[in-house]
Amino acid sequence: MKQTLLSLILLLTSVVVYAEGTNVKGQLVSANDKQPLPYATVSVASKAVPQKSIKKFATDDSGNFTTTLQAGDYIFTFQFVGMNNFNRSVEVKNGELQVNLGQIEMSESSTELSEISVTAQRPLVKVEIDKLTYSAKDDPESSTSNVLDLLRKVPLVTVDGEDNIQLKGSSSFKIYLNGKPSNMISNNPSQVLKSMPANSIKDVEVITDPGARYDAEGVGGIINIITDKRVDEGYSGSVGANGDTFGGYGGNAYLSLKYGKFGLTGNGSYFYHNRPEAKTSLTREEMAPSPVNELTQDGTSKNYGGGLFYNTQLSYEPDTLNLFNVSVGQFGGKFHSNSSQDVLSQGARDYSYLLNNNSINHFGSFTLTTDYQRTFKKKGELLTVSYRFERNPNDSEYESEYSQVVNYFYPKGYRMKSINNAGGKEHTGQVDYVNPLTDKHSIEVGLKYIFRDNSSRGDNTFLNPDDGGQWEEDKSRKNDLDHEQRIASGYAGYGLKAGKFGLKLGLRGENTVQKIHFMNVQTNTVVHSDFFDMVPSAAFSYQLGMTKTLRWGYNMRISRPGIWYLNPYINDSDPNNIRYGNPNLDAEQTHNLNINYGSFSQKVNFNATLSYSFTQNAITPYIFVDADGVTNNTYRNIGRNQSVGLDGYASWTPTSVIRMNVNGSLSYTDIQSTENAGVRNSGFSGRGFGGITFTLPKDVRLSANGGIFTSNIQLQTTQSAFYFYSFSAMKSFFNKKLDVSLNTTTPFHKYRDFKLTTTGEGFVQKMNFQNPMRTFRLSLTYRFGDLKSSVRKVQRTITNEDVLQGGSSQEGTGTGS
Repeated sequence: MKQTLLSLILLLTSVVVYAEGTNVKGQLVSANDKQPLPYATVSVASKAVPQKSIKKFATDDSGNFTTTLQAGDYIFTFQFVGMNNFNRSVEVKNGELQVNLGQIEMSESSTELSEISVTAQRPLVKVEIDKLTYSAKDDPESSTSNVLDLLRKVPLVTVDGEDNIQLKGSSSFKIYLNGKPSNMISNNPSQVLKSMPANSIKDVEVITDPGARYDAEGVGGIINIITDKRVDEGYSGSVGANGDTFGGYGGNAYLSLKYGKFGLTGNGSYFYHNRPEAKTSLTREEMAPSPVNELTQDGTSKNYGGGLFYNTQLSYEPDTLNLFNVSVGQFGGKFHSNSSQDVLSQGARDYSYLLNNNSINHFGSFTLTTDYQRTFKKKGELLTVSYRFERNPNDSEYESEYSQVVNYFYPKGYRMKSINNAGGKEHTGQVDYVNPLTDKHSIEVGLKYIFRDNSSRGDNTFLNPDDGGQWEEDKSRKNDLDHEQRIASGYAGYGLKAGKFGLKLGLRGENTVQKIHFMNVQTNTVVHSDFFDMVPSAAFSYQLGMTKTLRWGYNMRISRPGIWYLNPYINDSDPNNIRYGNPNLDAEQTHNLNINYGSFSQKVNFNATLSYSFTQNAITPYIFVDADGVTNNTYRNIGRNQSVGLDGYASWTPTSVIRMNVNGSLSYTDIQSTENAGVRNSGFSGRGFGGITFTLPKDVRLSANGGIFTSNIQLQTTQSAFYFYSFSAMKSFFNKKLDVSLNTTTPFHKYRDFKLTTTGEGFVQKMNFQNPMRTFRLSLTYRFGDLKSSVRKVQRTITNEDVLQGGSSQEGTGTGS
């Protein structure tokens, strides 16, 4: 393996060196005072076809630029806000290693511009006072990848080999779509994001210090995905297809068009996943004070299924001050799972049996969002009124059959079925208002009301072999739930920007009223509860230089348990390991402190965050073995958590041919039970992802990526470390309209072992999963369009800050340059 990797690296290096060509460099300065012009736009065109740019990039913070060209005659065009455009002919000869253009002077424009077009290459990562922004449109791999693959490169976000997403090491966070909470994505993040093509995404915002305008839910913060919305007249889009050696396949389409006052963007996809058979094993040892016993389970499982995703937004802009948006999205499908287990128990409980289980999990969500935005003559003043409706079905069913039963409950064999109809509806109305009082001071206020209605109904039956093989209702397993929740909130925020110093302060109040109705054989109980939370937030920033920023932040976040945590329905498809929710859970509160340093330039982006978080009543997975020897998996508010973490991100583009990035974190976590001081776990955990991309001549791109994850610290469970790696090659055809990509994941390892060890009172349980990993995937994406570039009237003053930031984005609209 090592020789293969070394050979591949040497081959790529030799190809890159051969393809480098001649290095052309220079510095752009003002003709008046010889001051450098940072982030000016440089366009390169062949002298034979001067109207068509073959390269476009920006100068660094000192006005310097460098690019690599093959021999030929070129036209360089330089653009900078407030300066006259400047053209210069450049000849690159065969055999030249370097061409130094020296200082290039640009003169100030004497023309007052009413219509301007600013073009600049945005940095891949942008740092703002309360968030980080990853520019998906500037990622060269976005054309043939999905959004989940894109997240692996986003600072502070990690995606492990099982496609589980974490934000700053926490799995408790919220995902927004265009500035609005999206249960559709939050409830099924891996599946939804894998079905979204990355070329439909403009930016991914990681909001580390959510201000008062954001809901208090989401302990780790917020990931806001902003879809691409074109503002040019005309249309553009793409269609794609993919397939892998597992037997999975899919297709996707994206369309964006603008005609007069109307705009439409939409993307959709169909996917089918087919995972080959995986092997599982479980060993549970029970000791004092429990009766001594050993349980072993060896089995196999196979999963397959698919679904459909779409999201469409229609906008109408009657004039420059009013904007109406309507968005509709849906995600749904089902997955099948076929498994078998050979079970043996020895000691205090001697029995054995074979178990075959077939289950179906239905998932999905439907979302309808409408909003009205009113802008005013004052720059930045904005009023937004919006309504959102979501429906989230979460149904499941299974059938189990026991055979070769010895000394177990069902000596004649046994079959059982269970159907759970669960899900909820959510209505949200809100009003938000932002007013920049002066150039330095701004305020924001808003009101919001949420009504949630969740329910769960179970239908449990069994086949009685003593009654002629008739299916009968099992009333003892009834465990139904109705859960209503009303949340009324209001907030106020203040912002200050004075020179290099920035400040955001906010206070949000949320009042929650809920009614929970339990229904089972023993009880029919209704419980009412309400609580009020004051949620403060603060963020400070100081600009150390034109490209360096230091930030401090504090916020308090709330995690309210959803239906998947509250649902008391017992899933006993594996009778020795049952799972159910806890309707008595309370919301948890987490306090977060962080310090962030960010630096970016055309070649190097670097960001580091040191954070501390504390939770008094954390919702924690709770595992115990009952008197019948059954492992119960549920949740309780018993965690007192403290965590210190260091998250880092770096990307380096030494030449136009090579781009490298590293994204990772290291944290120390201490978890202690609030009920039993002896139950405690602590230790270090780490996550890392890195990659390198080579952009070669003839529109060829080669990439290598890899990740490693150490144990994740939980109250009772530890997990083994694991790693993964992948390689991809892409070639563009037909003037970059068609991209063909071949990707392989862990080609030198067919399986990956994953181990979990759980310790509880009187037992130790070890689980091992051997999952198939080696796969090859072929993707095709074809882009089309007839966009007519239009110059928009700019009704504001463009400052150096706009050029440094590379554009701006409004929460909820996803607009930006």
